[in-house]
Amino acid sequence: MFSAAEKAAFERDGYVVVRQLLDEQTLVPVRQVIARSVDRRVEQLHGQGLIGQRYEGESFERRWARVFAEYTRHPHAAPHLTVWGRHDILDRVIYDLYTDPRLTGIATALIGPAITANGDFWVRPKAPGDLSTTLAWHQDSFYYGGVVADHLQVLSVWMPLVDVDPRNGCLKLVPGSHRFGRIPARANQNNHQEPVEPIGSYGQIVDEPMGVGDVMFFHNHTLHASGENHSDQVRWSIDLRYSPAGQPFDWHKMGDEFNVHYPCFLAASPDPAQVENWEAWQARWQANLPKT
Repeated sequence: MFSAAEKAAFERDGYVVVRQLLDEQTLVPVRQVIARSVDRRVEQLHGQGLIGQRYEGESFERRWARVFAEYTRHPHAAPHLTVWGRHDILDRVIYDLYTDPRLTGIATALIGPAITANGDFWVRPKAPGDLSTTLAWHQDSFYYGGVVADHLQVLSVWMPLVDVDPRNGCLKLVPGSHRFGRIPARANQNNHQEPVEPIGSYGQIVDEPMGVGDVMFFHNHTLHASGENHSDQVRWSIDLRYSPAGQPFDWHKMGDEFNVHYPCFLAASPDPAQVENWEAWQARWQANLPKT
């Protein structure tokens, strides 16, 4: 399933795209979870009078684009979130994706043999023309803010839920940039973290068009960015993260509190009996529900 050549590509480039790793049967339930989240958000916006219609007849790819376009024209529109996650997206479907042997098999080959599923999973609705979702060049480590050490690893797994290319904002990367380790960064005018030095200092930029079912695995020091969405549909994606089991949380600025705020669980192990089940993971999320 994961070839020696693909592993070598990851070690050389700091990322690898595994083509058609996932099938439609796996991804349809993920889209359904997101569609239910869209339903809730649409009802809230409509109930507040911030949009005039619910766009119920639109497709998964177009509905949120229509809602977002109308909402952002409203004079009382509030700042919007560019990522959706935590309790709003939590579902058995997310657990099943995290523990899918096609994903965990590759993750263990890269950072195993036992791996933790990190609780910071995100759905990213890149709406047409939404510049707030056009992220600056960064290493994921810029946003962790914790201890920087070569032995600390966080593996990101990025999956498009629609086909992506430069027109709708596919990921851009700098192959081999992970070998520079954590590089100096600063906040830009949009409060996004970006490298102090020009991107060209670290290598050549490449676009990575991907189809539905393709999966990208990348290192926490790999430089990447997302382009602007010039299409008329939402560029939907979901990303997960794994780390080696037992790795301390000092890679993150929250330290051990990270595991409280974003509950983690053992997703794969040489001893399958040690893998935490859905009910246990869900209970730890419920224990940390926002107070209302």
